Amino acid sequence: MRFTVNLLGVDVDPATWAREREQEGWHALSVADHVFTSRHGYPHVWVSATAMAMATADVTISTAFVNNLLRTPVEVAQAALQLHAVSGGRFELGLGAGWADEEITGAGLRYPPPGERAGMFAESAEIIRALLHDGRCEFHGDHYDIDVPILGPLGDEAPLLIGSVGGPRTIREVTPHLDRVEIKAQSAATKGGSLDLGIMANVPDEHLLELIERVRAVRPDVEISMFTLFSVGDDPVTTNVGDAMRAGGGLFRRFFGPPEHVAEGLAWLESIGISSASLSPMSPHSLARLAPHVL
Repeated sequence: MRFTVNLLGVDVDPATWAREREQEGWHALSVADHVFTSRHGYPHVWVSATAMAMATADVTISTAFVNNLLRTPVEVAQAALQLHAVSGGRFELGLGAGWADEEITGAGLRYPPPGERAGMFAESAEIIRALLHDGRCEFHGDHYDIDVPILGPLGDEAPLLIGSVGGPRTIREVTPHLDRVEIKAQSAATKGGSLDLGIMANVPDEHLLELIERVRAVRPDVEISMFTLFSVGDDPVTTNVGDAMRAGGGLFRRFFGPPEHVAEGLAWLESIGISSASLSPMSPHSLARLAPHVL
């Protein structure tokens, strides 16, 4: 199974973090694209991803996931092409619809309703794919009017485009433009614009299996990954969130607790047809503790 691990905090130097993760043997390193939550601030996605690329030699660099509500698809494609070039072809672009109401409105931007966000995401994925592969795009949709005659640098191979999908519409409309589909099984827990752990705790296994079937109905052979919040150890975050997940009895009970337990949960994902996982740790040291059990 292939693992991408996600940088979340501003209290860590991206270059140092990247070197440590590469030494542990993780396959890909990514950085979240948020501004802030009620708990902490986030590193800037492009600055951090570039620092990570410059600090490493072989590991893939990615984004998990570029926030479509914060950035135009043209800027995203331009940054992706440049980072792909300066990293020696090691960049993969992860794109998401954006879900956190507080940070969008706090940044002075409009937070659209769910249907509009999904429509914007689908159009953005189509625009970005054209720009990554052709270096140009003319597009006139419900949300974007784009006319870019040239964009670069274009290399021999375009960076992979990965999209985080969770609802029927995004699966149907975004999946056709992707090289890899990232399933966000907890999407119902973020529909209100913030993460509801109570809803997340009750997401059943069957929901994930249904999402996989929906993706396969659109693209039978596309690679499928899963976005996974997790925590390893016996610290308060791991214990409290893990207790909530186990009480709900849902899918995410597998990803909180001792490293052996989380490793078994990731092996279960592979057994149902998921070939990679994007891991976002909720507590410090989780990645270092998990690495010997999955790599």
